Amino acid sequence: MKRYTSCATKWLAILTIISVAVLIAGIICILAHSSNVGLQVGLTMFGGLMSILFLSCFFAEKSRYLTIDDEKIVLPRGTIINEKTSFRRTIINTNEICSIKSELHKGDGIITKDTLFHTLKLNDGTRIEFTLYAYGKDAEDEILAAIKKLI
Repeated sequence: MKRYTSCATKWLAILTIISVAVLIAGIICILAHSSNVGLQVGLTMFGGLMSILFLSCFFAEKSRYLTIDDEKIVLPRGTIINEKTSFRRTIINTNEICSIKSELHKGDGIITKDTLFHTLKLNDGTRIEFTLYAYGKDAEDEILAAIKKLI
């Protein structure tokens, strides 16, 4: 079984650690009775708020994993099943997959980049559409190769 997590997970973990360090520095300034009250309050508030923000984003992003094994593929939330967005994980048995097709959607180059939308067609006619850009180009190629190997 292979599990893929998004590239942003590592950066969110680093930002969370930095925010916690700022929070700890603020607490140390308070405990050391620093004469600069603005520094005490600023470091503590900024570190506390950013720690909460980055930690919650880290856990949200970490839960968006994709798993592939010999029997099933588990896609993260946000897949499109027959033109309707699914807000829960999508589990697909590999023996149900009929074909996979990738289609390039051009971005505007400013806000959005070019993205491949992948569509799995199942034996019962269900179409499942998803993207893999969050996992990185190398992981995207590896995931597609693994799915094609299972078909």
